[in-house]
Amino acid sequence: MNLLRYTMISKSGGYVTRRLHVPREVWSQGGAKLLNLPEKVRVVEVLCDALMEVQNASVEFCGPMGVANGMGLGVGSVTRKDGELWISKLEEFLVVCDNVVASFGKKLGVGEGFVIKKASGMTSWGGKFARQLDKLTNGKNLDSPMSYVQGLIKLFQLSQLLDEHTMALNSQPMAPAYSALATDLRLTLELKLKRSSEFFASVVLTFIIRDLSALLDKYAKKGEKWLAE
Repeated sequence: MNLLRYTMISKSGGYVTRRLHVPREVWSQGGAKLLNLPEKVRVVEVLCDALMEVQNASVEFCGPMGVANGMGLGVGSVTRKDGELWISKLEEFLVVCDNVVASFGKKLGVGEGFVIKKASGMTSWGGKFARQLDKLTNGKNLDSPMSYVQGLIKLFQLSQLLDEHTMALNSQPMAPAYSALATDLRLTLELKLKRSSEFFASVVLTFIIRDLSALLDKYAKKGEKWLAE
């Protein structure tokens, strides 16, 4: 996702594969119509909001020095309660992910392979999710490609935190904040982080890559027209 973000913020764009370079202008070209844009803007907004809460919880868990270096004292500096609170915050984020798939998955054509966990309280959370969406997107132009791209830039940046935690948990030696936790907590956290990655792979990246394909096709056709003239 960081490669995609770079294509949006670098003046010259960037490579998403060894052979595919995406100019920055691809994301800002006029005349390109993306399907279900208001729904995508809503999804991006609510995910950014949820990830900001995860970010705050990460600071509480690891300290202000970051995931890899935080709580450098190791064993004893992170308690079981700290680990359980961090697990709870990741679970809250996954509930948001479940609601995104339940509310928008069919319309956006995403979520295949991502199994929604219908835990107790899911129904009441659905009402909260709808209210949260309305609050976050109230007064915003949901049909704006620029709002969509700016939202994606923010989403990609925030989502890097989940990758950092995954690497910190699986690194050798393990990051101090994680090495201080009991094995059962580490296993639970590993599952939560893995499911978060699955959500981004099967839901978020699915509709973004589909949109990028449409935008690249439009950009290429414009180039052909310019050459013909």
